[in-house]
Amino acid sequence: FPSHDNKRKQLMTRIKATQHTVLTGPRRYGKTSLVMKVAEEMKIPYCAIDLFAAYNEEYVRDQLIEKVGHLAVQLLPRLNKAKQKLLSIFYQMKPEFTLGAFGQKISLALSNKPLHDITDVLLKLDETAKYFKKRAVIFIDEFQQISQLKNYHSIEASIRHAVERSQYISYVFSGSDRQLLKQMFGDQARPLFRLCQVMHIERMEKSVYVAHLSLSAQQRWKKKLAPEIIDHTLTVTELHPFYMNVLCQLLWENSKPPTLENITLTWHEYVKTQRHLISHDIVRLSINQTKMITALAKTPTHEIQAASFLSTVGLSASSAQQALTVLLERDLIYQHPDKQYHVLDPAMKYYLNVILWL
Repeated sequence: FPSHDNKRKQLMTRIKATQHTVLTGPRRYGKTSLVMKVAEEMKIPYCAIDLFAAYNEEYVRDQLIEKVGHLAVQLLPRLNKAKQKLLSIFYQMKPEFTLGAFGQKISLALSNKPLHDITDVLLKLDETAKYFKKRAVIFIDEFQQISQLKNYHSIEASIRHAVERSQYISYVFSGSDRQLLKQMFGDQARPLFRLCQVMHIERMEKSVYVAHLSLSAQQRWKKKLAPEIIDHTLTVTELHPFYMNVLCQLLWENSKPPTLENITLTWHEYVKTQRHLISHDIVRLSINQTKMITALAKTPTHEIQAASFLSTVGLSASSAQQALTVLLERDLIYQHPDKQYHVLDPAMKYYLNVILWL
C-alpha cells in the first residue's frame, strides 16, 4: 500500500545521519510500517520493541535485551571470527549464541541492576555496529508507557545515556499517547529533553490513493476502476490509512471489481466486526464526552461554542470545551484542514451514526 513518501525520505535522511526521531500520529496511521519500510529500503537491520505491557524496569530491560540479542547477530558478517568479536564486546554479560524459533541470537546474563543493563546492552550494540561498520534501527513503540512506571525518570536517564552516544544505531520512538510523548521529550526537567526531532504522521493526500488504486485494479482485474468507485472507497474510509488498507484487501479478494453496493456492504459488515474495539473506547468516556463524540459523528462542526451546536448536544459552553479537549488529547477527534472537528476513526463514526440505529 502507498506510504508517506515525504516522511519516508525525511526518516531515511535522519537514519543515515544517526539522528533520533519521535514518530507521532494517531493509532493505525502506519507508524510501524513506515519505519520497517524505510529500514528494508535502506537494507539495514532493525528491530521493533513494544512496551505496551511494561510494568517495571526489569520488563523494559528484558525486552531490550531480547530484541538486541537478535539484532546484534544480524550485524555480523558471515565469518567465524566475527562471532568471536561479538562475544568479546559483550563478554561482561556472559554472551552465548542460541538458536530459537525466531533464529539465532546472543543470550546475555542479567545483573541485579536493570538500569545499568539497559545502558550497557545499548552501548555494546552500538559498539558492535561501529566495529562492523553497519547501521541499524531500533524502533520502540508505546514508549510512553515508561512514563507510567514508578521510577520512570531513572529509566529515561539510562536510555538517554546510551542513545545520545550512539554513532551507528538510530532510534525511533513512538506511541499512541501524543501528550505523554510530548511531556517525555519536551519537558526540560525530563532526561529525554531535546534528544529527538518530532515527526508527525498525517493522512495521505487523495491523489496518492487514486494513483495506487488505479494501478492495483489494473493488475488485479485487468480493468480500470470507475472514478465513482474510487471516490466511494475514499469516502467511506475518509483516507484513513489503516481502513483504506483493510477495505481494499477485502474488496480485492473478489474475482470481479467492486460495485458501489459492494463497497457499502463490505464496509458495513467489517465495522460490525469491530464492535468490541469501538465500544472499548466509548465506554471509557464520560457522559459529556460521549455526547460530544456522538454529535460530531453525526455533524462535524467548526464552531463548538455555537448556540445551535450546544443545544443539539445538550451541553454548556464550558462543558463542551472540556469534553472537546479530552477527545482531542485521546486522538478520538481531530481538526480537519477545513477547521471542522471530526471523529478521527471512520469505523467509530459509522458505528455511532449508522450501526447503532439499525
